[in-house]
Amino acid sequence: MSKRSNGEGTIVKTASGTFRAQVSIQGQRTGKTFKTRKEAVDWLKDLRGQVDRGLKMEGMKTPFSAVLDDWLAIKKTQRRQATIEQYERCIQAYIKPQLGTLPMSSLNAAVFQGFYNRQLAKGSSKRLVQLLHIILHGVLKYALRLGYVTNNWTEMTEAPRPEKNEMRIWNESQVSQFMLSGPDLIYRMALTTGMRRGELLGLQWNDLDWRTGTISVKRQVYELKGGGWRFQEPKTARGRRSIKLGANILAALREHYNQAVPLTRAIAGDAWQEYDLIFPSAKGKPLCGADVSKGFRKTLTLAGLPEIRLHDCRHTCASLMLMHGIPPVKVAAILGDSLAILLSTYAHYIDGGTDKSADLMDSITTPTSIEIPLHAVAPSERV
Repeated sequence: MSKRSNGEGTIVKTASGTFRAQVSIQGQRTGKTFKTRKEAVDWLKDLRGQVDRGLKMEGMKTPFSAVLDDWLAIKKTQRRQATIEQYERCIQAYIKPQLGTLPMSSLNAAVFQGFYNRQLAKGSSKRLVQLLHIILHGVLKYALRLGYVTNNWTEMTEAPRPEKNEMRIWNESQVSQFMLSGPDLIYRMALTTGMRRGELLGLQWNDLDWRTGTISVKRQVYELKGGGWRFQEPKTARGRRSIKLGANILAALREHYNQAVPLTRAIAGDAWQEYDLIFPSAKGKPLCGADVSKGFRKTLTLAGLPEIRLHDCRHTCASLMLMHGIPPVKVAAILGDSLAILLSTYAHYIDGGTDKSADLMDSITTPTSIEIPLHAVAPSERV
């Protein structure tokens, strides 16, 4: 008997009337039993096609959970800690319990579409299902490169698009009302500069150039899962930026430097840990982000203002600058965002100078009549 080639299969009718299909992949035999011959033929045909496209026997038998673990281990060397923790929560809480035990050979578009549909039916948010889709797409892309699957099945599914939440901002009078309530300086800095919470918590005095009146964003505080924190660089190159400060906020910072921080340090005594922070905790370490946000909500409530998140101070800062005619490219640089992101997020706040642009284009496109005087031709000049 000649040796069967890779991907060649056979179908045998069993004593019970079912049909057993078998195929050889990389020298190893695998098979499956079906009720009808047609089902067995279709399975063999599909499997041969996958083998031709690079499917490996190892991929057929490997449980999906093992591929998830391998993919996550690689991502830990490429992604920020916050992103990894988010991936881990989604994989452990949702993906592994429902899909982890499946062999790679059992995966298809219907499996993933059913997974998304079940999550939505259970009341999961569109944002969560979209995040699960992003993770699974990355895992299948990795599995495809290794020959564990022959398609990225997630590309054949319909994942929901998360709904955009309407941003909430304050107008100028509300910002003034908030300032009259005597908020902590960190909240004034949030509204003045549009910095993110982690960036504010990571500010150090050596980031402030008193001579030029600029403050540089070089790091942010990341709070570790289970407690603790660490400094890390901004997520993008644009995040490393310098922001010009006005005379009044500089004066407030100088008073903070000369009075508030030394007093806090003196009260802490030997418990003080020096990190040169502009906004330190009672013992010198970075403030807890959750406590800072809680304090902001308490302050705005006492001031009788509409509730917004601390992060909405960033949106408020951007929108006010744009409404006052600060060029979008300048606002994007202050926020550390790309111009494209800024325009997509705040386009409706940009002062487009519609009256001026209307008058300009109206003037340019209006035909101008030119009167050419006609002179009588002297008889002697006639031909």
